[in-house]
Amino acid sequence: MSRRLIAYVHVDGVAYGPGDEIPAAALRQIGDHAWQDSVQGEHGPETVAFDDQGGAGSGGDVEAPPRSGRGSGVEAWRQFAEQHDVEVAPDASREDIIAACEAAELVEREE
Repeated sequence: MSRRLIAYVHVDGVAYGPGDEIPAAALRQIGDHAWQDSVQGEHGPETVAFDDQGGAGSGGDVEAPPRSGRGSGVEAWRQFAEQHDVEVAPDASREDIIAACEAAELVEREE
């Protein structure tokens, strides 16, 4: 069963509506409440603004841990990856977890 937006949503300044193709990075930021199953009737367009953490002002997803300093340890990154359904090995290093999060487009690659 395919999922379809029930309203227009704004993710990081870009508007997406019912029937639009949505990039993977934006999909992860849209809450379940904005979707309907394709067998249900379609609601009229409505605009919902999402912040850059995926919530409609509610905090939504957890912000990525810092890459250095306080709060940048392997456990913080492991928890972040798990909250976003990124699979990492139990013995993965912090750098491996960050690389997996980059590959999943949850965080920007550092140059």
